[in-house]
Amino acid sequence: MADRLTLICLACLASVPAYALDLQDAWQLMQLQGPIYRAAVHERDAGLESRALGRAGLLPQLNASASKSRVDGTQEQDNPLGNSVESDLNYDSENMAVQLRQPLFNRQKLAEYRQGKQRADYSEAVFDAKTQNVAVRLASRYFDVLLTRETIDLANAKLKAFEQQVAAAQRRFDLGDGTITDVDQATARRDLALAELIEAQDNLLIALRLLQEMLGEVPEHVATLRNDFPTPALQPNNLQAWLSQAQANNPTLRAKHYSQGVAEEEVKRANSGHWPTLDLVLGYTDSQSDSISTIDQQNRYASAGVEFNMPLFSGGAVSAQVRQAVASREQAGEELNATREEVFSATTREFRGVQSGQARIRALQQAVMSTERAQDSAKKGFLAGSSTNVDILNAEEQVFIARRDLLEAKLRYLLARLQLAAAVGLLGDDDINQANTYLGPELVLGF
Repeated sequence: MADRLTLICLACLASVPAYALDLQDAWQLMQLQGPIYRAAVHERDAGLESRALGRAGLLPQLNASASKSRVDGTQEQDNPLGNSVESDLNYDSENMAVQLRQPLFNRQKLAEYRQGKQRADYSEAVFDAKTQNVAVRLASRYFDVLLTRETIDLANAKLKAFEQQVAAAQRRFDLGDGTITDVDQATARRDLALAELIEAQDNLLIALRLLQEMLGEVPEHVATLRNDFPTPALQPNNLQAWLSQAQANNPTLRAKHYSQGVAEEEVKRANSGHWPTLDLVLGYTDSQSDSISTIDQQNRYASAGVEFNMPLFSGGAVSAQVRQAVASREQAGEELNATREEVFSATTREFRGVQSGQARIRALQQAVMSTERAQDSAKKGFLAGSSTNVDILNAEEQVFIARRDLLEAKLRYLLARLQLAAAVGLLGDDDINQANTYLGPELVLGF
């Protein structure tokens, strides 16, 4: 797999892919160099440091300071005779101190420590959510490329069919068997088909640009859908089971739980502003010529003790911070409830999307065969005199519409399965690989 990924990267850099890029290759390539995914990785790595930052407040704090200064001055003093005597003072003053402080009791630091763990877990959950979201977005943009490219082929076939109808109607008119109305109707359909082709070409360029945002490269060949398209039933085939999985595993929901935990600890941290702190303080000082009266003297001493601080009044700031933290905690709780409802709605929507997608694909497969038979019947009826030229044009139009709708339904079905897995927080490489099994034939993106 690693060798194949290397080949993909080399092919993209050379702009001459050796083989068609499929969904699995695109997923691996995006993880390797996609800017959106890489940004999420760095965001996760930054968030994980919150655990170390929270723990640091409970560990010893060691500080060192040093200074050196030059003293130039004069000293005046009276001698025993009462005369003023002046003398020069020129010396160096040096000072060095080391202090170690270890918190013994500090509720604020304990709350920050618990917050650090919650924030790190929050970052992991957010990364999981973004990873699954970006996987769905990648699949959606990949499928958009397939749909727009296949639409160009259908539009080309449709245009050629209508051009043949224009030529046939013109011949019949020249021979006196047709009318100018038949020629005009066929010409109008051809012109509309040409406009649809131009629109489809524009849509492909846009779809490719959006895919490039995810991959950092533009592929020239991609794998498109296979002819066989199985639609197995969901396992489990029960909505409540999927909702239970979403409740337990959805990463966005987990992130909101951690966010609520951080808000709860913030209330405790704010409350700790009313509590005393107790620190163990160890120090060592080495100084020379600290003052005029101690010229050329050295002092070395160590100290050990405990420091007690008791806040008495801060102008009401602590109480205001507590009220603010409580309001933020309530906000986090309501956001958690709202997110839970959104996740349940998304899970229900995608569950129904997969189920209805199965039925829609079967119906459209039948519709394609029915429209093709209707097209043949219209052509035979025209020769027999029971159908008109408009009937043929309408029948051909319905064939192309049914084929495009079937292709779109298949892609929507695959995307719905990925979105359902993401809604319950279980979208992973195995889901990408399963969707990738539906792809195979090479599709050239140029037109």
